[in-house]
Amino acid sequence: MFNIRLTLLTAFSFACLPTLYAAKTAIRLDSLLTEVQVKASKYPSKLAQTGKVITVISQEQIQRSIGKNLGELLQESVGISIVGARSAPGSNQEVYVRGANTGNVLLLIDGFPANDPSHISSVLDWNLIDLGSLERIEIMKGGQSTLYGSDAMAGVINLVTRKSGTSISLQGGGLGTHAEAFQIQKTIKKLHVGLGLKNFQTQGFSAAANQEEKDGMGQQNIRVNVGSTLGKYSDWDLYYQSEFYRADLDGGPMIDERDYAAKASNHAFRAQFHRQFVRGDLFVRVFQDITHRFFRNDSTDIPANAYSNYSESAYVGLNQGAESYMKWRLPASIQTVAGVEYRNQATTQTDFSISGYGRYDSPALAASLANIQLVAGYLTFEKHQADAWGLELGGRLSNHSLYGTNFTYHVNPYAYVWPKGKLFANYYSSFKAPSLYQLYSPYGNQALQAEYGKTLEAGFEQQLEKFTVRLVAFQQDVQDGIIFQSIIEEPYGRYMNVAKQNTKGLELEARYAWKGFSTELAYTYLDGQMNQVINGKDSTFSSLIRRPKHQASLRLNQQLTKRWSASIYTQYVGERTDYYYDDASYQTQDVTLGRYVWTELQSTYSFHKHWRLQALVKNVLNQRPVEQYGYSGQPRNVQLSLLGTF
Repeated sequence: MFNIRLTLLTAFSFACLPTLYAAKTAIRLDSLLTEVQVKASKYPSKLAQTGKVITVISQEQIQRSIGKNLGELLQESVGISIVGARSAPGSNQEVYVRGANTGNVLLLIDGFPANDPSHISSVLDWNLIDLGSLERIEIMKGGQSTLYGSDAMAGVINLVTRKSGTSISLQGGGLGTHAEAFQIQKTIKKLHVGLGLKNFQTQGFSAAANQEEKDGMGQQNIRVNVGSTLGKYSDWDLYYQSEFYRADLDGGPMIDERDYAAKASNHAFRAQFHRQFVRGDLFVRVFQDITHRFFRNDSTDIPANAYSNYSESAYVGLNQGAESYMKWRLPASIQTVAGVEYRNQATTQTDFSISGYGRYDSPALAASLANIQLVAGYLTFEKHQADAWGLELGGRLSNHSLYGTNFTYHVNPYAYVWPKGKLFANYYSSFKAPSLYQLYSPYGNQALQAEYGKTLEAGFEQQLEKFTVRLVAFQQDVQDGIIFQSIIEEPYGRYMNVAKQNTKGLELEARYAWKGFSTELAYTYLDGQMNQVINGKDSTFSSLIRRPKHQASLRLNQQLTKRWSASIYTQYVGERTDYYYDDASYQTQDVTLGRYVWTELQSTYSFHKHWRLQALVKNVLNQRPVEQYGYSGQPRNVQLSLLGTF
């Protein structure tokens, strides 16, 4: 029966391909629209009134991406590569922005930092995030440490959750996938309340290449929000999110494992108070995230090369803080943002394994030891002269409880050189504090300093009646990069500040729209070098591990009727270099991952003003994308969704 439904769904999608329809509200490249309002700069502003490189993924684009995860959608953005997004469900997703290392982009949820201090790079597991709960996604590239502090070396990704409307979503399709989601938002007098629920299940496919056993995943999410106005000039909001998933794992590159599983959960509390004044706004925020990760490799199935018969690892990360900032409108069209911020991070970690030699317990980390605080103050000034020029200046002074004080700043001039054309330049300094694992684990080094980056970018945007384009050139230099350095005595490795990294590249975005037809083009070029001095030996090599030098995409949309839609999307991902440990030679080997072309077909039919049916065919050419050596990529599959909005 399922094969019949799959055949009908495929026929449905290809039948609507000739129309290449973009829907009643056409899919838009919102990053180039002048009237779009963004909050990534801590207060709403129009894209036309900033010189920063900001991309907005709209709610229409998100809804048309049902059947994908967050990483798959972001993989379509220029300058971004998400390793693991097209791998087996539950795979670790490494986020690379402009070729910078994973962990160098800060994730925000409704403007609040979302970190997992138990992770080596302090990043939150993206498998916990429900894409369908989002209203839009704001991507701000470049070093953003002035406003957002640590981790924002390559950029900031702000996930804005939905806070209006009622919706129902049902999804089913290939790989044994089904999902159900419900959201309701109501206003009762002055009180705004909301509830969101999501369940996702998939049988998946083998994570390890050339294996048959399926590695599935289950994910559940709940969101509650409540808020109200206080008089005419004040309001408050309170958010709670609980996210959970379980995923099957494999034993390594091309190694099947039938009883290895990961579980993770995140519980987040966020609150905001806003007060409006005659010439400004005051914001006060508090938040707390608790993340649990648990890995168990049972003893019912033991691969031939396994180091142990049984193992368990448990990680708990605490991320909490408070922030107060004020936006103030000064004379002469000058705006200023001034704020103070406090963050506290802690982790507890345990790990043990059982082998032929007995039980071995790794040294445990306790939150009383693995704990740091960050305190900072920041100030920015922005002058915007309509249709002429603009300038933004800012700086942040941060104090880390272990390594001390550091200062970061940015300078951002831009000018309107012809109607709807803009030239801009940015110079940023930024930093990433060492993670708790890098400081306090058995391989930790409490003498570590922060990684420090400097970014220079320049570009232009042009908007005509039917055509928009943005071209950006950038370069980032990182000093005191933290790497794992082998040593000849226990624990046989330690984290050290010994790396320098240089990354440069180009980003091109273009869009053409005529009547019901539109096309979107994106291209990213990257080049990067890493330099390390270890034991007096100087070595230089490419830093683009698992990151392509060339990545390009094209999307075509066409509108013929108000009810029927279809689009085709294709992305070229160039060759990449990966490294793996060879058990036979006891050495790390390099391997080239082949280029591939990823193609999708998407179609929407609105059969009622509140209901529509969507079809998504992923990996139409059924290529075998390899994002990491020895691991498989997502095969061709079809996802069907029924969406209701009220």
